[in-house]
Amino acid sequence: MNFRNLFTALFAVATLFACSNDDESPVPDAGGPKSISVSLAGMPGIQTRASEAGNFLTKDTINVNSVLINLTDASNSVVVSKTVNKDVAADSDWSKLTGTGEGSGLKFINVPQTVSKVYIYGNPGSAVVDNQVTTTLDQQQGSGVLYSGVDEDLTPIVAEPVEPDPTSGQTYTANVTIKPILARIQINRIYFTDKKEFTFTRLVGGKTEEAKVTWTDFTADLKGIYLNKFFNTYHDSTNVEDLYSNASAVNNILEGKWLFNQPTPNDAASYASYNNYSGGAYQTINMVPATGKSYAFNFFPGSVVPTIHLDLTNINVEGMQSTNTTAFNPSLANKARFANIVKYFKAPDVEMTAADFKPGTIYNMEVELIPMLDNDLENIQFNVLVHVTIAPWAEETITPGFDLDQ
Repeated sequence: MNFRNLFTALFAVATLFACSNDDESPVPDAGGPKSISVSLAGMPGIQTRASEAGNFLTKDTINVNSVLINLTDASNSVVVSKTVNKDVAADSDWSKLTGTGEGSGLKFINVPQTVSKVYIYGNPGSAVVDNQVTTTLDQQQGSGVLYSGVDEDLTPIVAEPVEPDPTSGQTYTANVTIKPILARIQINRIYFTDKKEFTFTRLVGGKTEEAKVTWTDFTADLKGIYLNKFFNTYHDSTNVEDLYSNASAVNNILEGKWLFNQPTPNDAASYASYNNYSGGAYQTINMVPATGKSYAFNFFPGSVVPTIHLDLTNINVEGMQSTNTTAFNPSLANKARFANIVKYFKAPDVEMTAADFKPGTIYNMEVELIPMLDNDLENIQFNVLVHVTIAPWAEETITPGFDLDQ
């Protein structure tokens, strides 16, 4: 595929919000109708940005152009539903919904007493039907991804009528914060290490062999970046499925395609890879994306840690030496192909599990390459050093496992 078309409407995670967990009073079981004032937090004061393929997003990137509001009963059956499109007019429903001043909030007057929860979905498209979500990863690209949030504990405020419409029942508030349903990995730089050494250990015949490996120069060309081991279908935060996982590049990285589920494959190249296939060959792509860009991947967090594979060619390692060729044979270095990102650490010696990857979180990474590569996707040895910060809230750094112990 042409590089200019790569990652069409690529991954997005706009700003990162947690669902509301305010300590609110339960809704009393009173008879008659009720009125609900719904407020959507986090929207005003931040410019909406349209996203092109590979845009670098931050915690302040919000791209929500419409919301679906579902008032439901205790069993999550929809009682009242309303769609609100973005409209900057002062008296619009959008301004009422996202306002923060006194009297703000979009009012729902005289709704049935059975209403006890308020769900809000940003950019719902066709993904939300009867308050149930079903979508696929290829549908969640660009910055206009699906957001969701809920207030399950409505707060009574006043017994008086809510202007401008009278009501004989109690008025309640619903304060909802929405966040993207997926997470985003952004690779902002790939570079060759200047450390020129590492220590490698391998278990050989029941004995631990250790080698100190050094070299004088290491270069390579980057031909592609591939997301692997990701879920393709989302139903809700506890129900993701259709794991796309390749154990080998053979017949899967092919003519610009990134194929899964052979022998009747699905091509995920448009949203799970970067490559420039033209003229019957893979062309070199930049290690450092242009300003304001990143090599970015959206994914649905689930029970598997996603992996990323850097496809390298013209690998040149000069002056490589090993203090123990039983543990590490330097003659194999120039015969490898892939740098495989397979694990991440959130603190020294604290490896991230699948549960540590959260929806609505951006993981910013810098990839530091050393000449300890692999000849395929599953032949994992030591691969890369990845520096990751998590946005928003507190900025943190996580690093990957080195897999220097074999």
